[in-house]
Amino acid sequence: MPLTPIYGGPEGLQGEEIVEDRKLLKATAKGDHLAFSALFEAKYSNLYTFAFKLTRSKVLAEEIIQDVFLNIWLNRASLETIVNFDAYINRITRNLSFNALRNIAKDKVLDSLEADENFPDHTTEQSLAYKDTLQLMQDAIAKLPPQQQSVYRLCHKEGLTYEQAAIRLNIAPSTVHSHMKAALGGLRKHLKKMGIPIVVVTLLVS
Repeated sequence: MPLTPIYGGPEGLQGEEIVEDRKLLKATAKGDHLAFSALFEAKYSNLYTFAFKLTRSKVLAEEIIQDVFLNIWLNRASLETIVNFDAYINRITRNLSFNALRNIAKDKVLDSLEADENFPDHTTEQSLAYKDTLQLMQDAIAKLPPQQQSVYRLCHKEGLTYEQAAIRLNIAPSTVHSHMKAALGGLRKHLKKMGIPIVVVTLLVS
């Protein structure tokens, strides 16, 4: 069950909330478990509502919020540099929610393709087996330049934000964005060239 925030309310309290957020972020960055728990309790309710609106699933929303705070804790050293913590965690929640929905849709489409692969009236594109499609995807990723591979895996597979990936790779967030854009473009081009249906390309690379 979503927890009740420890602070919030009228607009006049927003400044106090920001100050309290920064105190908790500073303490959490130093490894304070109590401060981290306070952040969790303060933000859980709104984040859960946001994730549920995106996924329409209580189970997914719960899992996503757990992942959000796991990301926060693992990257706690950078918390003091965050200016707008609410925008920061909303972005992580949105990214993880979209990743979860994309993976569900991808599995459904690929399972459907795999089930239909023996029908003689289907084209080669429609008959691609699940394992062959995944192998083509891995081959496409392997053809990317090393930095693009790293950015793609961190942001697309692990669900990190550009800022988190930038810290992990010791590069600027704008550079992460450029690498990600180039990686997605390269993957789409390669997969289309290999004859994978556009709907599958969209689900795999987005």
